[in-house]
Amino acid sequence: MHQYLRDKLYAVETENYGEQLLKENIKKIFAEFKVDEKISPGDRVLMKVNLLMGKDPSRAVCTHPAVVRAVAGEIKALGGRPVLADSPGGPFNQAALKLAYNRSGYTEDAGKGLYELNYNTGSFYGKLESGRRGKSFELCSFIRKADFIINLPKLKTHGLTLYTGAVKNLFGVVPGTVKAGYHFKMPKIRDFCQLLLDIAELVDPDLTIMDAVTGMEGSGPSSGTPRDFKLLLAASDILELDLLVSWLLRGDPSYRNDPLPEAILRRYSQSGESESYGRYGEGNFLKEEIPDWLTRKFREIKLPDIDRTANLLDKRMPDFLKRIVTRLVRPRPVFTSACIGCGICKKNCPPQVISMEQGQARVELEGCIRCFCCQELCPHMAVEIENPLLGRLFF
Repeated sequence: MHQYLRDKLYAVETENYGEQLLKENIKKIFAEFKVDEKISPGDRVLMKVNLLMGKDPSRAVCTHPAVVRAVAGEIKALGGRPVLADSPGGPFNQAALKLAYNRSGYTEDAGKGLYELNYNTGSFYGKLESGRRGKSFELCSFIRKADFIINLPKLKTHGLTLYTGAVKNLFGVVPGTVKAGYHFKMPKIRDFCQLLLDIAELVDPDLTIMDAVTGMEGSGPSSGTPRDFKLLLAASDILELDLLVSWLLRGDPSYRNDPLPEAILRRYSQSGESESYGRYGEGNFLKEEIPDWLTRKFREIKLPDIDRTANLLDKRMPDFLKRIVTRLVRPRPVFTSACIGCGICKKNCPPQVISMEQGQARVELEGCIRCFCCQELCPHMAVEIENPLLGRLFF
């Protein structure tokens, strides 16, 4: 069994979701990060999963229940009290949570007493004086009640940020439809990624364990294809983990141009964290630093066509010209014949530019902010992201 350990990062080969194998590997992760020294008997330990909207585990959309089960077992062995929580897309209420938990396979284990399910739908405002895109953010109350936070993301591709991982998973601590408000306030991808980093800094999870046993490639985070990476990845520093996975997805220095790595590297540069910036920003990942067994897991991966035009348009063009060029080069959501007119995309569209016409969804592209929430939350995989010809030619 292969393992990779460096500084604040750990990766271990995990062939499948077998109970004994997961138990052994989660135990190794807890040992590497000395979790036994940080959890005291009676501590409320939050397991922040990727719930999204609730999907069968075979779809590779949510954190697999077998991983949650193994993590909860180690928490209980230390005397902790494991609590599973997330705020999926759409309304944040007990009925929606109950449905999502059940669909994702968490209800059965909770019923056996392996862990608790959060039904607290309250919120509060967390303060972050160092915030780049705000000083106060509305967060779910379950964060405030935790003594120790374990971030449990799922490794998936993502049409907006290329991939959803450690940082992006923490956007799920923002209550339900409040997420749409943040998208609308920050339609530029550069601003949105800085917002994600603000929220991640505010939450500051104690440990992250990424479910990459089976992840997703293609049109993620909900409409892609399951892919076996056969990995568990862990870190005490979520930025380091996301940079590692971003590099693995691209396999070359071009990862630095993707939205989230660019935002992280900008922070490293501005904050004077010379060691981290030197490794990732100027020196990149040297290929010899990453073992071949790990890079092989990501070979020939199918990546989504993310909007590489956004930064160029935001930085260099006046508004009147930007509107014209946007129509010609930027990716756009397209509703396919699989649309049944359920209206979920309309309810969750941040700028409210989706309408229902004759039982089909229609989008007004002039006001579309390219957040692709419609694709992310469509339960019927009826939304595709189309890259115009000029966009494909020049970007």
